[in-house]
Amino acid sequence: MPTPRSPFILALVMFACTERPLGDTDGSTAGPSTSDSPPATGTNTDAPGTATLPTTGAPPQPTTATTVDPSGTTGIDPSATTAIDPSDTTVDPSGNTTFDPLPKLDIFEPGPTSGLTGCPLGTPAGTMVSGSSTIGPFAAQRAWFGFSGFGDEPFTPVLLFLSPAANPDVELLHKNGSSGPILMDDVFSDPFSEGGWIGTWPVSANVFAEGMLGEVARPDAVVIDELAGNWERADPADPPRLVGSLQGGIAGPFDAVFCDKLVSIIIPE
Repeated sequence: MPTPRSPFILALVMFACTERPLGDTDGSTAGPSTSDSPPATGTNTDAPGTATLPTTGAPPQPTTATTVDPSGTTGIDPSATTAIDPSDTTVDPSGNTTFDPLPKLDIFEPGPTSGLTGCPLGTPAGTMVSGSSTIGPFAAQRAWFGFSGFGDEPFTPVLLFLSPAANPDVELLHKNGSSGPILMDDVFSDPFSEGGWIGTWPVSANVFAEGMLGEVARPDAVVIDELAGNWERADPADPPRLVGSLQGGIAGPFDAVFCDKLVSIIIPE
């Protein structure tokens, strides 16, 4: 007859043969099994099997560095360096105001111009011209001079002779003979800078009287012998003068004083 087994021993055998459920701990302080690999460093918390081990090369650049547009280096307009008008460096070259240089005009300069100012009504002695024109005889003992020019043409002298009946205040302003007969001579000389007007020159001469125009008999000419007086500075006691003579239908010596009312400069547009 078999020997009866103790129930306590059977229970121990069953306990020893039962597998321990996964994940259960027995409270032991022992470390993990040596067969388990340590968790990889740098892995994320994604699902198992998706972690990527870091490479042995250079560490990846920050995400922000890879989002920079490679064309960003040309994002700045290279013409920005020329946005400032280079003409700013020449603004006001005189130290006053001009943004763009003013056009240079060929202004007549018969030597120092400070003396070519004013218009004295009195004239020096020495003028005694007389002759005839198509509207009658003419004689004068008073003479003034100025200059005229048109565009690029050379600036040349203008001579004005007044008869004894003519009023200087009226004729030096209007030059039409309304107050008495006058003689106007336009001299075709070289520019002042080239010859100083000294010499013998052709002339266009006309007599004006009471609204009428009379021509002077040809041929005629003007001879300029001297630039007298003070041409360097304004001197009422010694104003600039032209000394010479007329030749032709109306002839004789003259000593003409400068008058700025006889200056005429026309610049064509």
